[in-house]
Amino acid sequence: MKTTTLGIFFLLAVNNVLAQGQHALHTFYFFDVTSPAGVVAAMDKFRASSCGSQMPADIGLMAETINGSASSTHFIIASYESMADFSEGQKLVQSCADAATFLQDMSSAATPVTEYAIIPAIEVGDWTQDSVFMKFDIKVSDEEVFASAWSELMDASVENGSISDSYGLNRIFLGNSDASHFVYIGAQDFESLVAQDTAIQGSSDFARYLRKVGGVREILNTSLITPVTSWPRQ
Repeated sequence: MKTTTLGIFFLLAVNNVLAQGQHALHTFYFFDVTSPAGVVAAMDKFRASSCGSQMPADIGLMAETINGSASSTHFIIASYESMADFSEGQKLVQSCADAATFLQDMSSAATPVTEYAIIPAIEVGDWTQDSVFMKFDIKVSDEEVFASAWSELMDASVENGSISDSYGLNRIFLGNSDASHFVYIGAQDFESLVAQDTAIQGSSDFARYLRKVGGVREILNTSLITPVTSWPRQ
């Protein structure tokens, strides 16, 4: 699968994503996890319930293997194919006893840290097939300039062979008072991820990208993300 959604203006990008059948919305729930097995067991139990089996979302658990000074250790990502699916999911979790039980089970295994929702602006490749990611939390003051420059860098990196797996740009539109966006690059293994990053940063395309975004982008944090397990939509 390789679907590219490029848009300088993000409302147009959203329409393109929806039209091409990608997820329209992702919600992220960050936790300080003391028992990863307890989190998995709680989600397994919820997904097997009558309420959880109806959740119209693909759900994944990710480990923040390295994330600087952030207090979270993991996050749950729920991915919805449409805004209507998100609304339906919210109705389910607010009205069913199974959801309340899930939260109780989670409380003994993890402490909530923060949460936010994003709309994908650019998604290339099937990120569900990658086993490790670099995630860059950023603050952007000019979306048009940044999206254009970053798209050019990624296109050039694909063309010269520096990138062969998934990557994306996401705009945070609900939650998180710090970052406005994040970008990610995926790979099949850590060695490949490091090689990709080294090749990109050592290129003339990256130097040109830095000149274009220097006044509009601030990097807040860089993290290494590793998928733990997933619960696809049933």
